[in-house]
Parts: sequence; C-alpha cells; structure tokens
Amino acid sequence: MSEEARHQRWGILGAWIGVALCLFVGLLPILAPGVPSEEDPNAISVDRAMEHVEFIAQEPHVMGTPEIARVREYLVATLTEMGLEPETMTIETPDYFGSSGGTVEVVDVLIRIPGTGDGEAVLLMAHYDTVPTTSGANDNAVAVAALVEVARELSTGPPPPNDVIILLTDGEEPTPRYGAWGFAEFHPWFADVALAVNFEGIGVAGPSMLVELSGPSGELIYRLAKAVADPVAFSFMTQTADIIGGAATDFDVFRDRDVPGYNFAYMRGSSIYHTPRDAIDAVNVKGLAHHGSLALGIAQNFGAPEVGNSEDEAVFFTVPSGFVVRYTIGWAMVSVVVALLALVGALWTRVTRRGSSVRALLSGLGLVLIAAFVTIVVATVVWFGLVNLRGNMGMVEGYVYLAFLVGLAGAGWALARRRSANRGSDAVGGVLIVWLVLAHLAGILLPALGYLFVWPAMAIGAAELLTARRRGYVARLVSLVIVALTTFVVLVPAVDTFFHFASPRPGNPGSELPATIAVPVLLAFLAIGLIASHASSWNLHGPCRRGS
Repeated sequence: MSEEARHQRWGILGAWIGVALCLFVGLLPILAPGVPSEEDPNAISVDRAMEHVEFIAQEPHVMGTPEIARVREYLVATLTEMGLEPETMTIETPDYFGSSGGTVEVVDVLIRIPGTGDGEAVLLMAHYDTVPTTSGANDNAVAVAALVEVARELSTGPPPPNDVIILLTDGEEPTPRYGAWGFAEFHPWFADVALAVNFEGIGVAGPSMLVELSGPSGELIYRLAKAVADPVAFSFMTQTADIIGGAATDFDVFRDRDVPGYNFAYMRGSSIYHTPRDAIDAVNVKGLAHHGSLALGIAQNFGAPEVGNSEDEAVFFTVPSGFVVRYTIGWAMVSVVVALLALVGALWTRVTRRGSSVRALLSGLGLVLIAAFVTIVVATVVWFGLVNLRGNMGMVEGYVYLAFLVGLAGAGWALARRRSANRGSDAVGGVLIVWLVLAHLAGILLPALGYLFVWPAMAIGAAELLTARRRGYVARLVSLVIVALTTFVVLVPAVDTFFHFASPRPGNPGSELPATIAVPVLLAFLAIGLIASHASSWNLHGPCRRGS
C-alpha cells in the first residue's frame, strides 16, 4: 500500500471516528440525569421515595376499590407524620371500571405549604390510581412518591417563594379525569393556582421530559431553565402534542382552563404501560430522581405570579450539559432565511465549482425521493410485522429493532447514491434540495418543530461552502464534524421520541401509533444522507472531485 493510500485510509478512519463521537454527544440530551446525593439541597431522598413506591404498587388500585383506599390511607398517614395537614376531597362519579350505571367515590389528597408570596400557588400534581390491569409502579406510583418527598423537603426547608399545593388525584385513568376535574370545578384552592405541573410515567426509563406546555412558551421555558438544573425540553415535542390534542392526562383539565403549566413524563420502554409488567422491579430510580428534582426546583425557585405576563412563543431544545437553547419565533424566521441562503449558495457551488448541472440536481432529487419513499414503505411493513409478533418487546429489544430500521435507512441512501453515480445524477445535490424545502416549509409553518430541519440545513450549507473554497484536511474534517454534531444533537431526540410513539403498548392499544415509525425512519434517512453526502463530496487528501 502506498504512503498516499495509507494516509487516505487513516484520514477516512479519523473522519468517521469524529462522526461516531458526534453521535454519542447527540445522545446525551435524552439520557436521564444521574441520581443526586442525599445531601444535594435540590434533590429528594430516592431511598425513602422507593419505600413509598413499594407500598403503593403492591397490587392494582382502581378508583372506588378497597385497594385504592389502602393507598390513600398510607398517603394521608405519611404526610401527617411529616407534620403536614393533608385534606381529602371526595366527589361521586360514574363507576367507570365497574357496574353500568353504578357510582363510586373518587377521593383526592391535597396539602398546601405556605410560601412567602401573596397567596398565588404552584400546583404539583400526580395521580395515585391505576387501571385494573397493573399495579402501576411507573404509572404513577413513582411520581406520587416523588411528590411526597418533595413535600417533606419543602416542609423542612426555607419557605418557597409562593404557596405550593400538592394534589394527588384519584380517578385519572378514565378519560374524564375525575379527580383533577373535581378539584378544578369545586375546590376553592383552584382559584389560586398560577402554575400547574403534572408528572407521569408511561415507560420504565428515560428523563422526565417536557411533553406539553400551557401558556406562553417563551416565558415558561425561560423560567424552567432558571428554576431547575437538568431540564429536558424540546419544542418539537410540545408542538406535536398540540397537533394531536394533548397527552390525555390530568394536565388536560388545567390546560383547557388556560392555567399556565408543564406536563412531564418519562417514556422509554412504554410497552409495559398498563400491563402487569409495570411492577416494582421495573422502576428505574433515575426517572424517579428526575421527577423529584424538577418538582422541587420549580417549587423552590419559580415566581408563579409572573407567569402569563408575556405572550411570546419560542423555539427551544436541550443540548448536552442540560443547557436549553431558546429563541423567539422572530429569530426562527431569521434562521429559515439563513438556511435558505446557505443551501442556495451550496447548490450554486455544486453547479459552478463541482461540475454538476441543474439536470443532474433534478435527477438526483428524484432518486432521493424515490429512495426515501421505498425505504419508508419497507421499514413500515417490517415494523408492523415486529409489532404484531413482539407486542411485549422490552426496551433493549426495541432499540435493537430501531438500529435495524436505521440500518435500512442507511442502505436506502447507499443505493440511491450508487444509482446516482451510475446515471450521472447528483444525489448529493438532491438531498440538499430536500433539506432546503423541508427547512423552508417546516420552519415557516411549524417553527417550533421546524428547527429540526433548519439547523442541519444551516450547518450543511455552511460546510459545503467552506469545503468548496478550502481543500485542507483539517478544514474538511471540521466541516464534517459541524454537520454531524448539529444534525445528531437536533435529530436524535426526535428520532427517539417518535420511535416511542410508534412502539407497541398492548395494555392501552388506543395509544399505539405504529404508523408513525415512518417519521423516525425518514429523519434517519435524511440525517444519514446529509452526513454521508458531505463526507463523500470531498477527498481527504486531494482536491474536490468534480461531480461528486
């Protein structure tokens, strides 16, 4: 092997090691934070919280049954032992899970911890009932246990800036959300609620991610980022929740009454949802700890009376280290223009400097679209087969299947690229056109979601322009890292989240959306095409190849 060929091989290896490291960094924002130490003032005692989970999740506890009465008595007794004064609120509701035409009593458990403010309150909320098919360790004993320990921390520390109401609701599982509805409809404390925060668990792991927002997103995200240490928040998720009509939790009651607030949940491994597998041994303490740190941070640091003073909306997403990038819709429009100009410049460069042509670009575009369509169809058919065969797939098993589907997306791009080379088409230019269109349309029509396309579009446009003018290895490696890092940091959380939307949930078939597997497959196809096309469009130790 010649010295030049050896250098070329090592250069390519270095480039793909850089891409792999960028993928690792892209995974960081969706990993649950570690369990803090017991001495951390912004954390609850996970050990004590797990003791609550072990008591609560011994068996199913459905509204109106002796089992839920047992759980309720435990909660009241535990809060009373802390020196607090819990109260209960009872309403009569239809017996949703029992006899037709019968009624049962739904009983909420409430406490109010005085703050230093003027009487407006932050409401922290979780439901303590289950459906008949599960003992509900994750849904929702973990959140209840976390809020019980938050109450302990608030009652023994300095008073919070505003009153804190902790509402443990009964009757959440039926669609009417009886307990939350009863509190909002009849309890005098509802009039004081300036911020409502709900906690849920529909899986076994993952961070407590912001699923929904109610109120001005710009102001709420700014205050959330100031109040807590490790927020995991993406505006593509909250905009998706708006599009599909919400996540169907107690939070609906407050959102529909225009109360500002947040809805948090961890979702990874959601095939256990509403099944007997949602037992105590399925609990991941990282999710519990994250619930607790979010609730405690909001209670201790949030200025509730200031919520709602602003009408601004925002684009936002968490990046590694827990930092939340946030900017207004106005700046989102600016970013769309920047992406548009950068990609138009990159396409112009392909025509004027790299020997492509408009005909080659359009032919390449056609190949990319066909490859994307075929890849999505094949992956969707495969996924439906897996869902039917393995409806109870575990979390790790599910990710193995996701890796296979991503591999299909990579194969789809590779076939399009090879076909392009054989026909003299410009598939690289074609994928740039796809990104240009998606960034432009999504960035304008759905800006809170459109950033998924705008940021990678800006990165690839700038990188293509850079490598058209600078042929050194370092400049080209840096440009590849910029493209890969931007694409992975922005798109990996979306691929992961939409994959969970598509995952099977045999305990609640109505929540299964297997057809949405098309979304993560498409995103994976576009990401692979973007990164691989940029990597293949230059020679690491030689001049740019014309027409590549």
